[in-house]
Amino acid sequence: MISVTGDRLGTVELSGSSHAGGRVAYASYGPEDAPAVMVLGGISAHRFVCGDEDGTPGWWPGVVGPGTFLDPESYHVVGIDYIGGAGGSTVPVDGPGVPVVTTADQADAVRAVLDHLGIHKLHAFIGASYGGMVGLVLGARHPDRLARLLVFCAAHRSHPMATGLRGLQRRIVKLAAAAGRESEGLALARELAMTTYRTPEEFEKRFVSVPIWEEGSPHFAVEKYLRVQGEKFSRRFDGRAFAILSQSLDLHDVDPALIQVPTTVVSIDSDTLVPPWLIAEMVRRLPGTGRTIRVASNFGHDAFLKEKKAVGRVIRHVLAEEVPA
Repeated sequence: MISVTGDRLGTVELSGSSHAGGRVAYASYGPEDAPAVMVLGGISAHRFVCGDEDGTPGWWPGVVGPGTFLDPESYHVVGIDYIGGAGGSTVPVDGPGVPVVTTADQADAVRAVLDHLGIHKLHAFIGASYGGMVGLVLGARHPDRLARLLVFCAAHRSHPMATGLRGLQRRIVKLAAAAGRESEGLALARELAMTTYRTPEEFEKRFVSVPIWEEGSPHFAVEKYLRVQGEKFSRRFDGRAFAILSQSLDLHDVDPALIQVPTTVVSIDSDTLVPPWLIAEMVRRLPGTGRTIRVASNFGHDAFLKEKKAVGRVIRHVLAEEVPA
């Protein structure tokens, strides 16, 4: 364990798993004797959920961090970098092709970090998007390690349309890499992804359709926005990490009947990647321990990042309520 301005960083070797020889990087914040809460986000999220001393901001501002709905002054907050992803966690190279890393592997990595930190049982696991998938698998594989599960924008399986779109994104990156332009391919894939994370309603309100003329050529505000998002993503990711986690999203599959943990699942009415009906299908199959909350938003799948007050209130309520013994 390495001390950094009172917060803790480190890595844990993965042993006795399908990825033995790899390691998972974590960050923890707040009093070690406070109720422990693990927080995981989408594939572009990282372990520094509350930020770090080098200026890396937390990826869930206004929701998790000092003075927010989940404050490390009151909770022992823990985050990880996904194995195989763009952060400090690794996965061994096991032959040609894209290494297979599943949400079950990530759940086992979470358990390894809890063991390392001496956390027998989490007060709560909070997961959004890919992190929500990991939480659902954790609730099925290691239900004794968490008292309650709160999931945003995630279900027991991927929707075929979402899988098809991610397959296109991976092909874009692969073609670009073959031409020596992997970074451009990653940016384009992210731009395409952003159109699925948001909604036509948001874009209609946010961007005008009138072109901006530069040197005789028309450009549009929405193009600039998407380009900025793509370039930002390509500076953090490489093609291998993107392929591993994108593929992992598509491989995700967990039987809801096995999730033996009190579970709250938040759906967004405008989310086309994880539509509310898919979440409702999952909650109906939970073994009497599940409930769903639907949030109205024009932000689509990304509403868990944008609707901070609504999301924060749900978190505060779930953390405070009593759960069955």
